[in-house]
Amino acid sequence: MRLVHISDLHFGAVEPGLPEALRVAILEARPDLVAVSGDLTMRGLKREFQEATTFLDSIPLPRIVVPGNHDVQGTWKIWERFLSPWKNYQSVVDRNLEPVWRAPGINVLGANSARPAGWYLDWSRGRVSRRQMASLASSFRDTDKEVLHVLVVHHPPAAPPGGTPRQLIGRLDEFSSAVNRAGVDLILSGHFHMSYAQAIPLKAGQATRSCILSSVSTATSHRRKGEPNGFHVIDGNARELSIQDWAWNGTHYLKRRTWMFQSGPDRDWKMLSATL
Repeated sequence: MRLVHISDLHFGAVEPGLPEALRVAILEARPDLVAVSGDLTMRGLKREFQEATTFLDSIPLPRIVVPGNHDVQGTWKIWERFLSPWKNYQSVVDRNLEPVWRAPGINVLGANSARPAGWYLDWSRGRVSRRQMASLASSFRDTDKEVLHVLVVHHPPAAPPGGTPRQLIGRLDEFSSAVNRAGVDLILSGHFHMSYAQAIPLKAGQATRSCILSSVSTATSHRRKGEPNGFHVIDGNARELSIQDWAWNGTHYLKRRTWMFQSGPDRDWKMLSATL
C-alpha cells in the first residue's frame, strides 16, 4: 500500500507553479490514496475551495480530505463562523467532514479537528470531541490485525523534535487514550508547516504503546515556516512502514530523507532508522 500525504495547500496563497509541479510529482509516485490533512484554502472562500477542488480533481486517484482551521468560513463576516462555518467546504469539497476510505489491508478515517471559535484568542487551535473519539474507537473495532489503521486529522498530537507544544490538538490525554484504544497505527496531520515523522507514546489506563505520526510541510503555499514546500510518500503495511519526505528544491520535488518504522506486539511501533 502506498499513500501520498499532503497538507496546507492554502489556495489563495499558493506559490505560482507549485500546484502543477505537485500534481506531476504525485502522479509519478503512483499512490493508492492521496490523503489531504486540511487547510485547502487561505480564507475559506468559495473560489478558493473551487481552485483547490479543481487541483485535486486533476489527480485521478482515490483521495480522502479533512478540513483545517483555515477552511472555516467567515473571516470578516464573523457571524458566518458561528451560523454556517462549513457551508463553503461542504458545498464544494464534500458534505462529509469525516470521510472513511477502506481497501484490502487498510482503513483510513478522517476526523475534523478544526473549530469555528473557542474560549481563547487563538481560534486556529483544534480538538476532537468525545463523540468523535467514541466514533474513532468504533470505526476500527473488529478489524483484522493485519489491517493498517490510519487517522487523518489537521492538528498534530506531538510537536516536531525540539519544537514547542503550541497548538497541539486539544484534550491531548483523552485523544491519546482514544487513539490507543482504537488501535491506530498512523496519524497524518499538518498545521505546523513542518515535515517530521516519529513514534509517539499513547496511554489508555495502564496500557502504553506508540503509534506513528506523519506531519508535513505546506505542499504549495508561500507561507513556509523555515521548511521547503513538500509532502510525504508512505509505503508499507500493518507491520512495517517507510515515510519519505519529498521537498521542493526550486525546480522539482526531490526525496531528501526517509524514516523506517516497525510494529511490535499490540501494534507498538518503533522507529528503526532515520536517513537525513
